[in-house]
Order: sequence, then C-alpha cells, then structure tokens
Amino acid sequence: CLKCGRIVCEQEGSGPCLFCGNLVCSREEQEYLSSGSKQSAHFLQKLMDQKPAGHDAAIEQRNRLLEYDRNSEKRTRVIDDESDYFCVNSVWLSTAERERLKKKEEEYHARKHQSRRDQKMTLDIGLRRMIESKPDEMDLAEMDEVLRDISNSINTADQGFYDSENYDPSIPMQPKYDEDVIYELERGKRGMYHETDTITKIQDKEYLEMVDDGLCMSLHQPWASLLVCGIKEHEGRNWYTSHRGRLWIASAAKPPTDQEIQDTESLYRSVKGVQAFPLTYPTGCLLGSVNVVDCLPQEEYQRKFPLGESQSPFVFICNSPQELPIRFPISGKHKIYKLDPGIHQAAQKAMKRLAMIKSEKNSQSFLRN
Repeated sequence: CLKCGRIVCEQEGSGPCLFCGNLVCSREEQEYLSSGSKQSAHFLQKLMDQKPAGHDAAIEQRNRLLEYDRNSEKRTRVIDDESDYFCVNSVWLSTAERERLKKKEEEYHARKHQSRRDQKMTLDIGLRRMIESKPDEMDLAEMDEVLRDISNSINTADQGFYDSENYDPSIPMQPKYDEDVIYELERGKRGMYHETDTITKIQDKEYLEMVDDGLCMSLHQPWASLLVCGIKEHEGRNWYTSHRGRLWIASAAKPPTDQEIQDTESLYRSVKGVQAFPLTYPTGCLLGSVNVVDCLPQEEYQRKFPLGESQSPFVFICNSPQELPIRFPISGKHKIYKLDPGIHQAAQKAMKRLAMIKSEKNSQSFLRN
C-alpha cells in the first residue's frame, strides 16, 4: 500500500487496503485506471467494493473484542459482602482515610437532605405538568474507588507486617513459622468446646444428617422426655440454629411439679390422642436423641403446620426419636452445647447395643412367622 505501507499478499488480490482503505492494485491495473475512461471508472468501483470472505464477521469480532476491553473492569468487578457496608469510624483506618470517608458521608447526607430551595423542578409544556427532579444518587463508582484505595492500603500494610524480614534485628536468629506446632495445638483443642464449632453452613445439611458431633440441648421436664419418646415433635426456641441431624436431649436439673405433668399429659391426650406416657421424668441426665430436620421461623411454621403446637419465634422440627436405655448424669448448659467426649462415646455405644438387640428380636420374630 502506497499510503500506509502495508504489504498486501498476492493471494489477497487487488482491492482496498484493510488498514487504511486506499486502493492496492497491480501495475497493469494502475495503468488501466489512469486512462480515465468509463470502463476504468467502472473497474475502479468494482475493485473498491471487493471484500475478502468473512470481512464483515472479522470487523464485528474486532468491535466486540474492543468493547470487551473497554468495559472489562466493570464486568469482572467482584462484589464483596465484607466491603458492602463500611464503617466510617473504624479503628483500623488511618486518620486520612477516616477523614476521606467522613467527607464523602457528609456530601451524601447533604445531597439526600438538601433544602427545598435547592430542589429542581422540570416543566413539561406538552403535558402541562411539573415534575420534581430527584437529586442524583451518590456516584457509586467514585465511592468504590475510595473504598478500593483504602482496601489496597490495608492489604499493603498487612503484607508488610507479615513480611519474612519484619523481625527484631536484635534477635540473633530469624523467627520461622512452624506449621507442625500449630497443628499440634489445634489437635489438642479438639476436645474442648468452642462456640464456633456449632456454626455450620446451609449446604452441609446432608452431611450433618449422617454424622454425630455430640451436640446436645437441655430441656425442662416433662417436655424433654416427651420429645425423646416421640410424643412431642416440635420444640420452640427464641433463637435460630443451622444444626441439622442428630441432637442429644438432656433434662434440666429442675424437677417438674405434679400439676405441670398433669397439664402437659392432658394436652397431648386431647390434641394427639396419646394414651401411653413415660412412667417417670428424670432430671439432670441424658435421655436420648432426636433428628433435627429443620428450624423454621414462626411465619413459615404456621404455613406448613397450621395446627402446630408451638408459638415460639423459631421451631425445631424433629423426628427419629431414640431413648437411651441408660441414664447418664449430666450438667446442662444454655442453647446447644457439646457433650463430654466420655459421655458421648458411652451414649453412642448404648445406642448401638440397643439397635443390635432390636435387630435380633426382629429377626427371631420373622423366623417364627
């Protein structure tokens, strides 16, 4: 090409340059076009209209890639819930960062609560009406830039703090991170109870139903025994739990009164038609376990169970009750807690032994029949 210098291969043929659009042709064709006849003008138009196969598709693909490159930052931006809400007076921010966020907050507050004198009105002459123009929302892109700068500064500070060279030069040796020691410490703490151990994820529901982590909940009598016996299936609480699966049930130390036992038994006798109730209601011991299927808020509980027995904010839906043949003394705690490993292991063995005895009895009765 005599205009931009692009080398056109013979295989491409004569036609406009794909870079600058100038005509590129052979020497013979150039002499013919210089004659100025009608045939040469027609030939020139024919050459300029020539396009290689797939030219339009290539142009469209080029424009698409250029558009992707222009808005790649917007499309690939990660929305982090941790940075969705930002505390202006956070102690982890520097003075300059707090002042910067404070200024943005004041601008947003002034824009949101501005005086009516500063409000703008739009007159629609065609429709003969007046429209109140709402103040523009705060520029989120600008705010994101502020938060991004602060986040980068925090990450840079953390990286500098954890740098391998960040140690006291007066120490004759450089400290090194030993993962084996941390592993031993964590393994030693497994027998201890931590509040975070009971926090599980929603997607772990099927897994939790197959395992037994020794989680227990204490109830007052007579409701604890009724839940373990299967008479009571819904247990109300003022708090929510994500636990699903086996939940051990223990009775509180406070003994029930005769009036409480009579009222509770008469309630289930009239509502569910239950006739057989536990002979005793022991206190301060491990009674058995149930399987927690779900924990429903009161609104959803009323929709699924219109005749439900509980009026608490959250209701545990339980099934598969199993009563222990042996009562293990236990001191209860608030909410859901972890059993002592020794008591938990003994209770599991008792449950397995009871299941084996029931299985043998069922096999013998089947053989007799």
